[in-house]
Amino acid sequence: MKNCIYILFAFVFCLSTFSSCEKEEDTLVEIKVVTIEGTPVAGAEVRLFGQGTTNQVETSELRIDRTQITAANGITTFDFSDLYVPGQSGFAILNVEIVKVFPDGPLEEEGIIQIVEEETNRKTFILE
Repeated sequence: MKNCIYILFAFVFCLSTFSSCEKEEDTLVEIKVVTIEGTPVAGAEVRLFGQGTTNQVETSELRIDRTQITAANGITTFDFSDLYVPGQSGFAILNVEIVKVFPDGPLEEEGIIQIVEEETNRKTFILE
């Protein structure tokens, strides 16, 4: 009888432990590039980069440096879920560089984006 109680207790304990674990949400950045008129810009090169702020990373070394191309809708999505550590407070503020080469020359835009962990962070940039 005691063994049954111990087994039941262990089962309930394990069940409550595993069911209380929260699944991590993805940490995404969605960059939209448009013209002054609001038309989506396909084929723009979007670079997100930033330096580490801990003692483990040299200040000149880029901790994050990723480049992608916008789709026909002018949007590209970066997934930083692999870099997020559960329990950390805040994720990153990254530099954004956007370049699109047109027949009459390139257009460039720069800015920053604050990334909140476990959310889809969206920002629109206007090429001028």
